Amino acid sequence: MHKNSLLVFAGSMRQQSFNRRLAHATAAIARDTGAEVTLLELSDFDIPMYNADLEAQGTPADVVRLKQILWEHPAWIICSPEYNGSYTALLKNTIDWASSPVNGNPEWQDGTKPFRGKVVGMLSASNGGLGGLRSQSHLAPLLVNLECWLAPKAFALGQASTAFDEAGALVQPAHRERVRAVVDQVLWASARLKAA
Repeated sequence: MHKNSLLVFAGSMRQQSFNRRLAHATAAIARDTGAEVTLLELSDFDIPMYNADLEAQGTPADVVRLKQILWEHPAWIICSPEYNGSYTALLKNTIDWASSPVNGNPEWQDGTKPFRGKVVGMLSASNGGLGGLRSQSHLAPLLVNLECWLAPKAFALGQASTAFDEAGALVQPAHRERVRAVVDQVLWASARLKAA
């Protein structure tokens, strides 16, 4: 693990998702700070809906791969869409699998291992005025329960349909600055937590 290693992902697989766009823009902003960034696409993982009976037959290989990636990165940025005032089923399912112990595997018998001590910054985007803010308020206690550290700074991007240029970058300097502030705080806190 590198102290400036940042994982960025969105809780959506939709091709034109505002939050996937925000994740890509955030990764570019973070790389400009000198961070080592991994942009994770949840669509690259074959992870079924969580079912304890299915798990009893053997944890899917892509779940173990996801656990490893989460564990390797001390700092995360999650771009959380808002569905019905909360985070997405995709994001919850991903977290449920990633936090489930793998029986018979000494490396992953501890379900919170991929999450414990991670510094997480929350972003969201929507076309509404609140920018998906309510998804963050529901996601926060879930992450704290898994022993993540949450960055106090967060950003919810409203009117997202006009917020990105054709290349996928954020148009307004103020929006870029808000994202950069979250990135900076997550990396700052992660480095100090690891040093402690």
